[in-house]
Order: sequence, then C-alpha cells, then structure tokens
Amino acid sequence: MYKNMETDNNNSEKKENYYSYNQVNCQDMRQREQIVEPMSTPLTILVFIIYLILGIYAARLSWYSNTKAGWSQGYKVLFAIIAFMFPITYITVHILFKVDLLSRISKGSKSL
Repeated sequence: MYKNMETDNNNSEKKENYYSYNQVNCQDMRQREQIVEPMSTPLTILVFIIYLILGIYAARLSWYSNTKAGWSQGYKVLFAIIAFMFPITYITVHILFKVDLLSRISKGSKSL
C-alpha cells in the first residue's frame, strides 16, 4: 500500500489515501501516455518517402552489384528484398565492404 497525502483547500486538513501498487502504476501509465505525442502527419509522410527512396536505391544497388559479382537470380531477388527492407544498413555495409570488391571484379574482368 502506498500513502498519498492530499490537502483540502477549505479545511487545510490532510487526507490520507491509500493506493495499491497496481493503482499507482496505472496512474503513472496514464501520465506517460499524455506526455507522448505522435509524429505529425506531414513529418510521417516525409519520413516514409525518404525511407522508400532509400529502399529503392538500396535494392537497385544490390541488384547491380550482385549481377556484377555473378550471383544467380534467386540470390539477387533475396538480397534485393533484404536491401529494400533495411536500406540504411545495406548502403552502409555496401560502402564499407562491397565497393572495394566490385572495383576488383571490374579490374579482373577487363584484363580477361
């Protein structure tokens, strides 16, 4: 049991209220819900459009690089879907690891 002391403005007497643990948690949750505000609609649309553009770019990048590397159709489709779902991760990994690999493949194919 938790004790909550409230004062009455008219009598300036203290009233004691006892709350159970669940009641305190419910009150805290209501207060938290009031504080959290959802994103505005224009901002949500802008984030969605940016995410969609990055997803399409990552899927095209994945398709191009896997074609250049000689992967089969099934793997290209799978990796393009994964790249579309996680564009920021894929583009970061691509820049860190795959650009060097693709340049080596290009140099190797020109000498053949």
